This record gives sequence, C-alpha cells and structure tokens, in this order.
Amino acid sequence: MAFDPVRAAPVASSLEIRAGGRHRTLHPGESLVVGRDEASDLQLVGPRVSREHLLIRSTPAGWQIVDRSRNGSFAGGRPFREITVSGPVTVRLGDAAGPELHAVAVPPRPAPPGPERATVTVPAAARSSAQGRLSAVHRLAVTADLPRSGPEPVTPRVRIGRADDNDVVVHDLLVSRHHADLVRRPDGGWDIVDLGSPNGTFVDGARVRRAPVGPASVVGIGHALFHLDGDRLVEHVDTGDIGFRADGLVVREGDKTLLSGVGFSLGSRSLLAVVGPSGAGKSTLLRALTGFRPADEGVVEYAGRDLYTDYDELRQRIGLVPQDDILHPQLTVRRALAYAARLRFPTDVAAADRDRRIEEVIGELGLTGQADQRIDCLSGGQRKRTSVALELLTRPSLLFLDEPTSGLDPGLDKSVMHTLRGLADDGRTVVVVTHNVANLDVCDRLLLLAPGGTVAYFGPPQEALTYFGVTDFADLFLLLDREKHVDWADRYRRSPQWARYVGAPDAQRRPGVHATAPAPRQQPVLTQFAVLCRRYLAVVLADRQYTIFMAALPLLLAALTHALPGDTGLSQAAQARGTPGNPNSLLLVFVVGAALMGSAAAIREVVKEREIYRRERAIGLSRGAYLASKLTVLLAITGVQAVLLGVLGMIGRPAPDEAVLLGSGAVEIVVALLGVTVASMALGLAVSAAITNADRGMPLLVLLAMLQFILSSALLQIQSSPVLAQLSWLVPARWGFAMGASTIGIPSGPGLPTPYREHDPLWDHDAATWLLDFGALVGLTVLFALLTAVLLRRIEPIRSGRRR
Repeated sequence: MAFDPVRAAPVASSLEIRAGGRHRTLHPGESLVVGRDEASDLQLVGPRVSREHLLIRSTPAGWQIVDRSRNGSFAGGRPFREITVSGPVTVRLGDAAGPELHAVAVPPRPAPPGPERATVTVPAAARSSAQGRLSAVHRLAVTADLPRSGPEPVTPRVRIGRADDNDVVVHDLLVSRHHADLVRRPDGGWDIVDLGSPNGTFVDGARVRRAPVGPASVVGIGHALFHLDGDRLVEHVDTGDIGFRADGLVVREGDKTLLSGVGFSLGSRSLLAVVGPSGAGKSTLLRALTGFRPADEGVVEYAGRDLYTDYDELRQRIGLVPQDDILHPQLTVRRALAYAARLRFPTDVAAADRDRRIEEVIGELGLTGQADQRIDCLSGGQRKRTSVALELLTRPSLLFLDEPTSGLDPGLDKSVMHTLRGLADDGRTVVVVTHNVANLDVCDRLLLLAPGGTVAYFGPPQEALTYFGVTDFADLFLLLDREKHVDWADRYRRSPQWARYVGAPDAQRRPGVHATAPAPRQQPVLTQFAVLCRRYLAVVLADRQYTIFMAALPLLLAALTHALPGDTGLSQAAQARGTPGNPNSLLLVFVVGAALMGSAAAIREVVKEREIYRRERAIGLSRGAYLASKLTVLLAITGVQAVLLGVLGMIGRPAPDEAVLLGSGAVEIVVALLGVTVASMALGLAVSAAITNADRGMPLLVLLAMLQFILSSALLQIQSSPVLAQLSWLVPARWGFAMGASTIGIPSGPGLPTPYREHDPLWDHDAATWLLDFGALVGLTVLFALLTAVLLRRIEPIRSGRRR
C-alpha cells in the first residue's frame, strides 16, 4: 500500500479559522459545521448558539459561511444568511456579543523543490470498508514527506496528534500532542507506533506500542478511529451517534443468578430508563453494561464492537455517575472540575485548554451561576449535575447513571431527567437506573426488570402500562410482586413488543474467556501524586471545622498535660529529690495523646472517599499515588501536631536528665511523639480503608485509644503475658512509650511498684534500645501503609475474568 504523490500544489486558497482558542485550516473541497453540539466539527458554546449554527464550505466562487441557526449570525454588526469570504471576516454567533469566529482565506503556496509530498485525503461523505465497523467519516487532508534522495529509500511516516504541527490533527483532549506515527515498512506495509501517549494507541481494541495495520484494521486514538482504505486514511470521530446492544446477559454470584438472559437494542442519541423492584438486578446490569463487572454470558456491543473484548479502548468512551456523589463537597464546582480535569487529561494538555473545556461543561449543564459556589451549598439537583459534569469532561459517548434522582423532590427529579434528555439529544447514549417513575415520558425506551433479573418489558414507556393492563407504575410494581409465579420474561418474548423492539438475538455471538486489564494512566504517577496532594490540601483547608479541630487538638492536649499535678516534668532526678510529680504519668499522657491525634486525623479519610476513589481508579488513578498523597499530607499535619504537643507540653518543666542519642532529651521525646503520631495515623488509615461507613469511625477511634492506653505497658505488666505481649507489638503506643522510657531512664526491677517490678529490656537507657524502639515504629508505619494498600484493592471496581 502506498500514498499517491502530489506533484503540483492546488490553485485554490485554504481557509484559516480561529475560534474559542482553537485553530483550523480548511483545504479546497472541505466543509466545517460550527455549533454547540459536540458532534459539530468545531464546537462553540454560548447561550444563543444553536447545535448546528454555521456551515463553512468551499464553492467555485470561494469560501462561503452559511447561517443555519435560529438566533442568527452577525458580521460587522449586521445579521447575514450567507456571505463569501473575500478578506478577513469576524462572525459573532447568536447575537452581537456572542462567541467570535475569525476566518481568512490563505493564498496557495508554491510547491517547494525537493522531496515530493504525499496527500492523504478523505472525501466528504465517504463510507468505511473496515468490516462495517465505522459508521461515518470526516474529510481530512494531511501531508507526509516521502524523501526520494539517495540510493536507499527513507521510511515515510504520518504523525497523528493534537498539536497543529501533526500531519493528522485530532482535536480531542484525550489525545497527546504527538500521539502516534503511521510508518511504512520496507515491504510496503504500514505500522502504527505509539509515541508514549498516556491514553494509548489501539489496533482492533488492543493497546499496542507498535503493530502492523492493514485494510481491515481499526486504529483507535482518543475518540477517533482510523483505517487505511486503499490510498486513503479514513477517520471516524465517535460522537455517540451509534447504537448500543446487549444480548443474553447472565450474571451469577455463587449459586445465585442475578441476571438471566437480559437483552435489548438501543438506537443512537437515546435515553434508556432501567426500572424494577428492589433486588431485580438493576445495579448488577449497570455494572455489566459498563464492563466493571462483565457478564458471565452474553455480549455487549457498542457500534458493532464487543465492549468486553475492546474494553481497554472503549472504556474512554464510558462515563459513569454512581448513586453517591463523586465530589468533594468542600470545593467549589469549578475547582472540583479543575482537579478532575488534571487527573483525566494527559499532562501535555495546556491549562487554557482544560479551563476552556471546564467552562463548556459548566455552561452545557446550566451551572454557570453556581460555578464558584461550594458543592455542599448546592441543591440536590445541582450536585447531581456537577457529578455529571465531572464525567462529561472527557466527552464520553456512553453515559450511565445509577439513581441520579434518589432523594430529590419532584421538581428536582424532573429537572435532572430533562437534563439527561438534553444530553442524549446532544449526541450521547444515556442509560439511567431509577426508582422514580414520574418522568419516564422523557425517555426513549424503558427496560423493566422482574425479580430474578429477567426482562419483563422493553419498549417505549408510553406502551408499558397498556402492555401490563394497569393504570400507573405503582400498580405495575405491585403486579410484579403479587404475580411471582408468572414467567414475565417468557410472556414478553412471545409479545409483539419483543419482535418490534428487540428482535431475534444473535445466536452466533457468545463470549469466550476475557480478563480486563487495569485502566491506563492518564499521567505519570508523580504527576497524579502532586495533583492529589494539592487537592487534598485544598479540601482540608476548605473544611474550616476540621482545620480548627486539628489545630486545637494539640493545644488542648498540651493544656491537659499542664493540668497534671507535680513539677518533676520528665526528670527522674527531680522526682528522686522529692519534687512532687510523676514523670511516668506525664509520659503516658504524652504518648496516648499523640496516638489519639494520629488516629483521629486518618480514621475517616478513605471511607468518606470510597466512591470517588472507585471512579477515579476506574479511569486510571494509581493506587500508589492515592495512598502516597494521603500519607504525605497526613504526615505533615500530624507531624506538626506532634511537635506542638511535645514542645508546648514541656514548656516550663524539667526536661529528661540525660539524652541517649540526639544530645537533647527534649528532642528525643518530641521524636518519640512524632513516631507514635505517624504510626497511629497509618493505623487509622488502614482502619478507614477497612470500614464501609464513615459513622463507624468514631466508635473505632475510641476503641483504638483504649487499646493504645492499655497496651502501652505504662500501667500493666504485659511483657510476661503470652497474648498481650505479642498484641502490644502492633500498638504504636507500646514502642513510643518505650522510646520515652529509654530517654528518661524509667527504673524497673524487683521492689518497684507495678508495672516496673519486672525488667523491661525495651526501656534500657542506651542508644541501641532507643533505636530499636524507633525502628519498630517505622516498621509499624510501613506495615499499616501496606495493609491500607491491600484493603484499597477490596474497594476498587471489580473487573473479573469471564467464564465460558
């Protein structure tokens, strides 16, 4: 396969267009649609911009701009229906203050001498021949140098990417600036070579670094699909105008069948509502349709492609809004979207491009007036629209929502459902699981699941009540619950509605074994770590009550230590001279207070973000970056708390008599408190990852504090107990108290009061013992961090392999 060389430059001019910070160049014979619809070739968002506002086309008389809108277009302050571009033109869309579009005709440049240039052109309205898998093409003109000098041929290549200096420019923020090269091999064939892009290059659904490309191969880059058709490079941009089909879905959990033979077919730009009694398998179906938990049997197809087989590529086209908000309520709408964009887009996407996309989404969902409000100050419907905005950043063509109207009043329910209707009309396939049946009339199709996970009805919502012979949906649900002996799935398969809206299943398509891979990362781990740290700090600082509590806690605990009677401080010599006080009791209060601070800081930090973590993990978030960001920020917070507790608690009191390693007993006590606080923080983080409800955190915090108090060995003789002794090894307070005891030289042995009657080797007043105790605290911190990483795996999206 080879590209035909072009030996002469065209005589017609090109047209340069600048709008919304973007630059496009049209060549003779091409056309461009401008509008607010994502399916437009150039999207401009404004309150009075139509979905298809302008048509820019090439004619024998020159370039023409044709207004196709309802609100009109303006050039020079005057409305027009059609103008010919004879010089620089500035067009306003919608009104005289609407978005601007600048157009200027560029005369052709003479062809330079030297190497010939090859032109890859996709004619307008051409159709793909790649096994019928591409449903539309866009006209495309690119060039690739084919050097002919020298005795040996030089391998030509066509570069594909987001930057304007590529041969093929893909205007998609999921595409890297320089994404991939199409390279000709010595034998005349072609290879696609990925240039280290975060979101990957795909051939027939499989992610590749370098792979051969033939006429039947489909190359996926972002939302764009390419294939070679003779001497042409054919491109299709996925706008959601594509069908979606499920056939014979079966999901089992042990011996129980959760879904049985679920199948339906959904046209483009459609809104589907999935309803049914509790326990009918609605959420299970949603996980199967999104690929998070693939069905054990059956097939899910998008644009004729198997979602499970090509999941690594198609997952970029899926947006999922879970029932719980995937938002940090302390942030403003714009700031939450900004952090989400940083995590979803490649690192080479400029801040201006991210901000532009954020403003487009905010405008599309009607959140302009709430953009700078905190999310916890929004209404329920506005919060749900913000969750949807988070998913729309990457322009998914498949959008799934789980109970988006749960807990909303009827007015907000209607508002959300009409918003989803608009999203479907704008070029997406939208599937919503809902219990509320008041606004099903806005949906194109209704899927009713019966108990047992079978399809009782699929078709227009308006026909459902007539089909079941009831007057409202409440009676319909009662009918399903009362007539449990009826095989509703069999009844539907024998109905005219089944033949009309579902039709015969494809008996040839049955899944084989497939195991999904982890989601590709949009950025390097260090970049994710930096973004997560900044977001976490922003959340902490925006939560004033939490910030005040964390700042006041060490001050209150330090004040509590000063309330203890006695003036010995941490000096054993002062106590020996008869000064009132007990250094051991003061040390115990220090250590238990430090343990309490560490656990309190972390006990809710993972559980309150479970849904956020699950969703971000599904789109490529690194578990290590997430955990490291939590540990780093909490280390800084608890570290400051520990230092404040130690310094303020020892002010005006005698310090330990003699240091064992660092030259200052007071410094060694602060280091011990720092070690206890950090290790307790890691323990609290592990507990937070283990629990499923944030309300359980506070009772567990009390339990942890009591365990640390009892097993610190300050009050009880535990080293001789075969159970408590081993259990105390996992308690940070045990080692922190031992560090302090080693520094202040707590005596132990026969004749002393409990718990000092038996010698505790962990209290020896020497550097080796102090370092051993400190090393144990470091080891516990690492152990609890690893345990947290293991527990995080349990709450990640399930993507199990599929059985035959």
